[in-house]
Parts: sequence; C-alpha cells; structure tokens
Amino acid sequence: MKIVPLSDELLEHESSKQLRRAWPELVFHDIVSREYWSRLYDERPDFQFGLVDGERVLAEGNSVPVAGMPPGWRDAFPNAFDSGEEPDRLCALQILIDPDLQRRGLSRVMLEHMRGLAHARGWELVAPVRPTLKQRYPLTPIERYVEWRREDGLHFDPWLRAHERLGAELVSVARDSMVVEGTVGELEEWCGLEFPESGSYVVEGALVPVEIDRERDRGTYREPNVWMRHPAG
Repeated sequence: MKIVPLSDELLEHESSKQLRRAWPELVFHDIVSREYWSRLYDERPDFQFGLVDGERVLAEGNSVPVAGMPPGWRDAFPNAFDSGEEPDRLCALQILIDPDLQRRGLSRVMLEHMRGLAHARGWELVAPVRPTLKQRYPLTPIERYVEWRREDGLHFDPWLRAHERLGAELVSVARDSMVVEGTVGELEEWCGLEFPESGSYVVEGALVPVEIDRERDRGTYREPNVWMRHPAG
C-alpha cells in the first residue's frame, strides 16, 4: 500500500467510486460543496490523495488550505476559493475508507498524511469531524455527545478519539456544518425512506433527524460537526 496523488485515472476507477458507500447518500447533496468539489482536484491537487494497493483505491483524503477558522465544513469551500486571503492552515474535508476495510487502522494512516501536508507548510490542521457513532444517537444533542468519555478518559466516539490520540484538541461544535435541502421527493430519494407527513425523521446514517414540511414540499437536513485542531508541527 502507498499514498499517491489522485489522478483522473484513479478517480474514475471503480474502487474509487465505491468509497461513497462509506457515507449515506444524503450527505453528498450539500449544494455548496457540490458547487466547489471538482475544483479541489483541478486547483488544489497537492492536498487530495489516495491510499492504493496496485490499481485499487482503498481510501481517499481531501483537504484545502483556508484563511482562519471557517464556521463549518461547507464554509471551507468559499473561504478557500473565493476569499482571496492568504491561507494560514489546512482544513480537512473528508477521509473516506472502503467500508470493507474499516477498523484496520487506515484512517490513522490517512490522517497522519494530512497532518504531514499541513506541517510541511508550517500550518496547523483543523478538521470539522463527522463523529462516527453519532448516527446511533441522532436524538442526543451534539453538545452532549462530544462530552461523553470512556473510562480511560478518552472520547467515546472513535473518530474523535483518533484525532485526540494524535494530539488534537476539541475547539467547538459547528451546528450547520453541512446543509442539505430539497423537495420532499428528493429527500425521500436521498434518504431511501418515505415521509408520509410533516415532522422529524430519524434516517439511517444521519447524525440528526431530517425535517420534513409537506405543505411547503421541503425537506432539510442540518448536520453538526465537531471542530478539532491539530497544532502546527
């Protein structure tokens, strides 16, 4: 296995496309990130990388230089591409691991490489973390969830814990880090679930409930993330 830049060939490889299985379909429909995503590979290629075994893509890492701390995940994109300010830190965007290869330490390998990209430039790495197990507790406020600790004192959530073990500190909660909006029909398609009436719905893979308003024909998902900061090396 080795980490390599993400070429067009790797991005088009079937194994790369299969990485999307790691996240629920719903989260791929934030309109801000969709507008900017392809520009990551064209305009910030040095910060996009993959873990490969031969031609197979096992994991993908995406990050972007930003100026200051964006309010949330989606805000990192206009900060990076439109602000015109000199970047002073690296912002993690995602680390996707092949679902068949999770819990084998690959996320740590990817995170360490991303930290290295930041440290090589004298920057800190900031990460709007999507807590792995929060989807099992969608009704628990994120502010309470991040306070949960194991008996050894480390974070309850394994992804928060992975950052913590590498020296990151929890900075704050980003309430509307990702926002997905659409018609009721679109949300039903993205969630794989029917919404017969207006209200809040627990959806598989979602960190908080999806809100449905059938009278307005609108559905909304506002995902919170947790900002973690890795100091400059």
